[in-house]
Parts: sequence; C-alpha cells; structure tokens
Amino acid sequence: MHLTKSEQQIMEIFWQADHPMAQTEVVSTCVDRKWKERSIFSMLNSLMEKGVLQEVGFVRSGKTYARTFEPAMSQAEYLAAVVAEQLPDCQLPALLTALLHRMELTPALQKELRSALRETAQ
Repeated sequence: MHLTKSEQQIMEIFWQADHPMAQTEVVSTCVDRKWKERSIFSMLNSLMEKGVLQEVGFVRSGKTYARTFEPAMSQAEYLAAVVAEQLPDCQLPALLTALLHRMELTPALQKELRSALRETAQ
C-alpha cells in the first residue's frame, strides 16, 4: 500500500481536515501545489483503490454535485500498514521498543498502551 509523494500530500490534507471534502476544496487547500483538476481526480480514485480514502456523500458545487471524501483509515493506521508490509513479524517487538524509547512515557500514555495491549490480546 505505497502512496506516491503527491498522494501522501493529498492524504495529509484529509487527515488534517475535520470534515469530508470535495475535490474542489482539496484543490483550494493546496495552493502551493499546481495540481490540475484532472490530476486530483486521478489521485482521489487511486487513493480509493488503495483503500485509504472513501467516498462519503455529495455536496452542491455550482450547478452540479460533487463527491465528498474522507480518510478510510487514520494516519497511524496507514503507517502501521506500511510498516507491517515491510517488517517481518518477528521484528515487531524491536520496533515497538525503539518507538517507546523515542517518546516520553507519561503515566497517561502508559495507561493507554496497557489498555491497547489488553484489547488486542483478546
């Protein structure tokens, strides 16, 4: 489930948004990029095929209706899927240990991690 650099940038927009977005809103959000409408259309379809984006409805856009989209998975879920593709299962404990060493383990985070481990063990 590899995303191209442009697809990754599009998904960053969706992951940061707090609502479903239509193609025109994506275009207006990324003013620093000179993507054409057709390019965005192709990328949105590709992202849906890859399972990271989903169509959720329609919104009035001028005289017609436009599809709206939202992430089909969170950024964390996407990154976990990418890592899972690349990393053998036997190296998962080493990866988790390395991640834990990179972060500040507050009591609240420790509690959340214990809860997640109990949840996945069931």
